[in-house]
Amino acid sequence: MATIKDVAKKAGVSPSTVSRTLKDNPAISEETKVKVRAAMEELGYVPNSAAQMLATGLTHSLGVVLPPLTDRENISQPFYMEILTAINEEASCHSQVVSIATGATLEELVKQVELMHRQKRADGFIILYSEKKDPVKDYLLKAKVPFVVVGAAVDNENKVTYIDNDNKELGRDAVNYLQAKGHRKIGFVTDDLFGQVGQERYQGYMEAADEQNLDVLPELVFSARTIEDLKKELERFSPTALIVKDDLIALRLIQWLNNQGFRVPEDYAIISFNNSTFAEIMHPFLTTFDINIQALARESVQSLLGLLKAAKIKSQKVIIPFELIERESVLTYP
Repeated sequence: MATIKDVAKKAGVSPSTVSRTLKDNPAISEETKVKVRAAMEELGYVPNSAAQMLATGLTHSLGVVLPPLTDRENISQPFYMEILTAINEEASCHSQVVSIATGATLEELVKQVELMHRQKRADGFIILYSEKKDPVKDYLLKAKVPFVVVGAAVDNENKVTYIDNDNKELGRDAVNYLQAKGHRKIGFVTDDLFGQVGQERYQGYMEAADEQNLDVLPELVFSARTIEDLKKELERFSPTALIVKDDLIALRLIQWLNNQGFRVPEDYAIISFNNSTFAEIMHPFLTTFDINIQALARESVQSLLGLLKAAKIKSQKVIIPFELIERESVLTYP
């Protein structure tokens, strides 16, 4: 079994340099770190995690907190699997492992996070949702545990690092894109009237529609309980285009419209958000905004590691750019 001395000899550095590389010490140059890590991989060197923890007090494990899994919608959203995969990949680049906290309610989640912290199973946390008066955030702030939030800045902006897209701008850009395609009666479809992300995108929709002197429609809710109401609203307002909160809802909406005898994009143009794996699962492929999940994951890991190194909680708001991906679900309105 390879030792630190073996790695040092292979890389042409001292054992202390290898140790400092393991701790990602900023005093060691990136060139040297790359050389040391290459030697570790070639020799199959595996650091002694117990010894590292004794030396640094760190577990080299990052906790990831999923939103409450209260229904099948949260579980089936591809966003969470995609960002979890990306977080794990980025964490591995920094010799970190990932532990996941789940729960059916916020109360269950905070108990799980508290247990992970007390048992030293995570040095800090990445929260993959954003809620006002969140007991998980409250606990981590009180316990002075480093964490970041992937989501909208809803409270404690001077204490918490938030990483997100500009969701209001996403809503605005969706309206402007459809208006440029000739659409003037544009609806906004969601499955949740209270979610922060959907609300911000709807606000952007309303602002842009007002600026363009377009008809502003109330939010159209698409769910099993509201399907008849949605049908009546579509008949009443006769929009030619629909902005949909995310790809999964857009896919289900297209299926429902097809069953009602409508065609997308001929009868209704549809644009959505996330550019998830569902965007190309069936025709018409979705025109959608790519929210850059890889960058959201990368920034969340790097920001959390920065907080861990700083040994004190800082706050910042990091905005990740997005990109429109044009496919088949929008046609120019005649």
